[in-house]
Amino acid sequence: MTRLSLRHLGYAAAVVGSLVGFACGGSTDPDPSGQGGNGQSANEVRSDKPFDTNPAVADADFQTFVQGTNAFGFDLYRKLTDAASGNVFYSPLSTSMALAMTYAGAEGNTATQMAAVLHNTLPRETYHLAFNKLAVELGSRNIAPHETYDGPKSVKMLPVNASWAQKGYPILEPYLDTLSTRYDAGQHLLDFKVDPEGARLAINDWVEAHTEKKIVDLLGPGTIDTDVRLVLTNALYFYGSWNEPFDRKSTSDGVFHKAAGDVTVPMMHHSGYSSYAEGDGWQALSLPYDGGNVRMVMVLPEAGRFDEVAGKLDATWFGQTMGAMTADSEVRMTLPKFKFSWGTESFKEPLKALGMTDAFVFGQADFTGMEATGELYVGDVLHQAFVGIDEDGTEAAAATAVVMKAGAVPGEPKVFTADRPFLFMIVDNTGLVLFVGELHDPLAS
Repeated sequence: MTRLSLRHLGYAAAVVGSLVGFACGGSTDPDPSGQGGNGQSANEVRSDKPFDTNPAVADADFQTFVQGTNAFGFDLYRKLTDAASGNVFYSPLSTSMALAMTYAGAEGNTATQMAAVLHNTLPRETYHLAFNKLAVELGSRNIAPHETYDGPKSVKMLPVNASWAQKGYPILEPYLDTLSTRYDAGQHLLDFKVDPEGARLAINDWVEAHTEKKIVDLLGPGTIDTDVRLVLTNALYFYGSWNEPFDRKSTSDGVFHKAAGDVTVPMMHHSGYSSYAEGDGWQALSLPYDGGNVRMVMVLPEAGRFDEVAGKLDATWFGQTMGAMTADSEVRMTLPKFKFSWGTESFKEPLKALGMTDAFVFGQADFTGMEATGELYVGDVLHQAFVGIDEDGTEAAAATAVVMKAGAVPGEPKVFTADRPFLFMIVDNTGLVLFVGELHDPLAS
């Protein structure tokens, strides 16, 4: 398999959600994204209330939000890995943000269930304010390309949200206000009833454009039909240059011990100072990207103990592990180069298993905060992701669709040799986990 250099790549994630309603339902402005492609041309309706660039959220409330959002992310991770084999990679943030926009229109028991699954204990307005603050924080992580003694570096973080509605469908103004002020999302008008395929292609074009073409065909053929009334999308793209790049001259072929047998892969080598922790059956390493505001955290289980260690991964264990890390530990590290795509996967059954059940059932779902008839329900939640790592940095992409229908002290250097399956996360300085994955096969694409 040909491996691309990631010098100009990054992590990207997108979450796309669609809500479909059975009843048939503004003014329109040309879609500023210009995403038409092979699909329909979309016009955009926006609230006259602008995105809040300085949301006021108490520090304690924001930390509660971060902890709850991480808890949901790891809950979902365990459900996804229960049913998966091989590599896994997804964005808890992208998924959470798409579901948060859905939650903004939920009422009654549907809202109660969604709040429980999302681990939200805050007042609803505070919860949406926290997402607003997070979006502003993530936007500040960008670092323009610049030359260093290690070569060119940059950080690119692009969270983008949008909604896609049936032309003429009566979406409530207060809901549009929330989308605009808290999520910087307008509403793109499409005709799902007449041309569902053209609507599907238009949404896919938007996702592809906002993930640097890493997420392609998020919504596969048949996922959008004439019953769809609303689709909610989040796209998150991240690229990060390592703060200390790996020397390409040190990269050499090495053995990676898969469960099914050994494979030979390019292995990167570096000695330096990093945050490090170890415990019963595992090692953890934190590698910062340029600027130090985002980092990759890797958890390497001992041989034969992957399932045991992975089974511990939740918000509490993650927080304890991060707290146990000793800064500036001398580490000799060996990591495989890899890149792979995951999905498109349906999150419908995992979310139902976590307790979000009413939202998927016509007649039980209550999204009257979006439209007054009560006919909307969630048809599916779809997610696709991409990740790649090389000597220069990391690239990842993910997309989720919510489809709604009607109806230590310095001493000897630590040795961190990732030559067997391991867990990895991309973590923001807020403590929020942006991406989480498992690598079982570096050669899988």
